[in-house]
Amino acid sequence: MNGSVVIDASDAVKWVVNEIRTNRALTLARSWVRSSIQPMAPYLMPVEVSNALYRRVVLGEIPFLAATELLDAFLRMGIELREPTGVHRRAMELSSRLSQDSIYDTQYLALAETLDCELWTADDRFYRDASPSFRVIRWLGEFEEGR
Repeated sequence: MNGSVVIDASDAVKWVVNEIRTNRALTLARSWVRSSIQPMAPYLMPVEVSNALYRRVVLGEIPFLAATELLDAFLRMGIELREPTGVHRRAMELSSRLSQDSIYDTQYLALAETLDCELWTADDRFYRDASPSFRVIRWLGEFEEGR
């Protein structure tokens, strides 16, 4: 593995919200710290994480103040935001190739391709769609916590 990894919002939200596979997400993040692996993401990630937290407020799962505190904690996590030239165009191409309804998920895949590193996701649907064609994508469900 090279010195960086792309992480998508579905995985990063688990760092601050207790969900299915949160323990795996945190163990994976700790393994990156031990191995000096820098998590990366496109600039849209904070928007997606903010939206995921706000959705929990709307659904009555957490109070607004808790959501803002979780967002602050997420923003301190040290994920490096990157937006190399051509990543948006490549995301559109990937979305078309994979028959996706939007380009949000493929932004992360395009970034991983550009940086020549793995993309870790907790989104099993996107993983199923993309993994047969793209070897860089990894699913949080396949990570073994004892690694």
